[in-house]
Amino acid sequence: MNSNEKNLSGDVIGFAYYSGDLVQEVIHDKNLPGYNDERDSDEWPADFTYTHFFNYKNFSASLGLQTIVPFFQLGFVSKYIGVMGWVGGLAGIAVMEQLPLDQDWKIGLVEHIAQNGRESRLKESDCGGGFGPTGACLGDPDPIFYTEVGIGAYLSYKSFAIEFRYGRDISENRNRFTFYMNWMFSISKKEKQEEWIWR
Repeated sequence: MNSNEKNLSGDVIGFAYYSGDLVQEVIHDKNLPGYNDERDSDEWPADFTYTHFFNYKNFSASLGLQTIVPFFQLGFVSKYIGVMGWVGGLAGIAVMEQLPLDQDWKIGLVEHIAQNGRESRLKESDCGGGFGPTGACLGDPDPIFYTEVGIGAYLSYKSFAIEFRYGRDISENRNRFTFYMNWMFSISKKEKQEEWIWR
């Protein structure tokens, strides 16, 4: 989300911090190929986001990176409501309702459903006895995906915004919380239009 105007392009940088039932463990599973195999499963507690967006009339598109994962967003925007879908390392859709308090301050709600994922690798537990080169025992990435539904609330002032989001992992019955803040910069305007919050 960010304070935007229509018919413009620009850049957004963001930082997210995650908490709740995050997975930080090694799972031993005899059903995995090979008796001595393990699955490393981790969720990052934080990440950075860079987005370049294009707004034209009531439509918006953007390309970006969430830490190292590329993504693409496409959506519809108006003064009070927006719909956004995205694909990349994950996929989902969000609906946003916004209330402008004045020219600079805005508040809003965001509801989402998404397929998210966490890092996971297969490796041999006894590979090298722990004395091999760093990463020598790691196998190919094997991410674990889960479905999340959630709701969030945001507050923005000019080009700065903060959001608190709750997500319920319905695949593994976990609760996750996100604190997100971002800043929009290098704006190229075509014409002055009404303002909008955009992720």
